[in-house]
Amino acid sequence: MNGVADALDEVAAVAQRLAVLLAAGVTPERAWGFLSEASPTLAESAEPASRKGRSGGSFRDARAARSSTFGVLAVAAAVAARARDVAAAITAECANAPPSRAERHPAVAWGLFAATWSVAMRSGAPPGAALAGFAASIRRAAALHRELGVAFAGPRATARLVGLLPLVALGFGALLGFDTVHVLTATPVGWVCVGGGVALMVGSRRWSGRLLAAAEPRELVPGLLPELVAVAMQSGTSVARARGLAVSALAEHAPFLNGDALDADEAAVDAVLDLAARAGAPTVGLLLAEAERRRADADAAGRAAAASVAVRLVVPLSVCVLPAFMLLGVVPVLVALLTGSGIRLA
Repeated sequence: MNGVADALDEVAAVAQRLAVLLAAGVTPERAWGFLSEASPTLAESAEPASRKGRSGGSFRDARAARSSTFGVLAVAAAVAARARDVAAAITAECANAPPSRAERHPAVAWGLFAATWSVAMRSGAPPGAALAGFAASIRRAAALHRELGVAFAGPRATARLVGLLPLVALGFGALLGFDTVHVLTATPVGWVCVGGGVALMVGSRRWSGRLLAAAEPRELVPGLLPELVAVAMQSGTSVARARGLAVSALAEHAPFLNGDALDADEAAVDAVLDLAARAGAPTVGLLLAEAERRRADADAAGRAAAASVAVRLVVPLSVCVLPAFMLLGVVPVLVALLTGSGIRLA
């Protein structure tokens, strides 16, 4: 999950820097230009010296995230200089996202950035304040993904290690002097063992992978829709128009969002708006509280999933790996032992 966290941190850094520039009175066109010109220098200075030149996965993930950031900033600066739609340009730049959910997270993050920018510009809300809130939310999401990445490291390592046990058993039988390779390659019993063992190992790997994937967070920034509605309303926009702007912005700029989560966000927004209308309470405050509640719920659900996935991984390991261990490690040894004793197997 470090790659996801790196991508989120890159988007958050751009949002925060842009928010500071806009709050200082810099025009959006000049702010995008400044960020585009400074992005290589900022990325180089932000990279710890201990990681420069390292070939590990985390470094490659961070480098890929920065590469995506450079491309988006260059496009956004060019479009802003011509006074065109920056949000649409960012979305188009990230349109060709990979099909894998993990690999398209950077595109989703930039789509959420574009949606936030679009709502602020179309509603007339201060874009700096909107981007500052977005940066804080997405940094929180990055921290959660790093925390879950650490929590998932143990179960993933366990699944890989235990998955190698059948092969270890096969080699151990050969070291003991039994001709297990001959049994597996030249006898009908061995053929059945090989077929069954390989099928069980593949099944265990896929089953474990699905369990781990199911435990990963489904949303990058939960509760963004209520926050975007609140951003639009802070400019004096009507409730109906603010809701329409936020929903259309997410639909236009974040097409990879989980549909069920977006439906849940819409239902939550409608419930908050109804409560505010009946109680006469401040709508913006209720919307921001709802966004915070949904993020807290997502944090708790992510930690609970990380804690339970290690227990659930026992099922595929027991159902698949242990039988594969028997088929590839124990049965060939028994067959070789019986054959060496003069007992012929059909």
